[in-house]
Amino acid sequence: MVCVTALAGRHLPARQNKLARASLVPVNRQEHTADMASGRAFGKLAAAVLAVAWVAASTGCTSPGGPPPVPAATSAGPVIQAPAVRPCEKRQIRAAVLRFFAAWNRHDQRSFGQLFQGQGELDMATKHQDTLHHHAWSSAVGPSQVAAFAARQWRLGEVLSHHGMTIYTGPAGPGYLGGAELNGASARFADGTRQPIEEAKFNYNCATGAFTHVVIISAGIAA
Repeated sequence: MVCVTALAGRHLPARQNKLARASLVPVNRQEHTADMASGRAFGKLAAAVLAVAWVAASTGCTSPGGPPPVPAATSAGPVIQAPAVRPCEKRQIRAAVLRFFAAWNRHDQRSFGQLFQGQGELDMATKHQDTLHHHAWSSAVGPSQVAAFAARQWRLGEVLSHHGMTIYTGPAGPGYLGGAELNGASARFADGTRQPIEEAKFNYNCATGAFTHVVIISAGIAA
């Protein structure tokens, strides 16, 4: 089920904000105090949610009472080491983002859904959702939900465009993860209206060849 999400429940505790700053997708380091409830601050908060989700997914969890129990050995045998995962390269991330746009603009539902695996999530504003001022967007998780969400948008003739991207890889997280932030992104609809995009951020797992989280939030409704 695709859900419409509001700002409530998306605030991050201080510890998570610190994690966000350490993630591969940079978060604006300017402190927001009195402006924290404004739409502009919300755009940065959405970026932090994306970044924290990335860190949480890559570091794993431990129980509140201490480290998880050590699994019991079942049989003796040689220790087999898993092959090393190759580090994520910028060309892989760029190619993945371009596939996202190509599949979206071709209305290729099957190819688009395959860009997300498992719990891969798409948080995106629809034509009449104003994220910046009304704190609204829609969420879809997993290939089937993501593909179904895209199909509903395509019935409105939505086409996405952008003017370049900044790609991130590096030592701030696991080497097989990378990300991109797009410049000058916008959406155009069949009725001639356009929707400005406040932020478009992509988290990509080069080991699985799939997006773990994509956030595309609007600066207003289409007009």
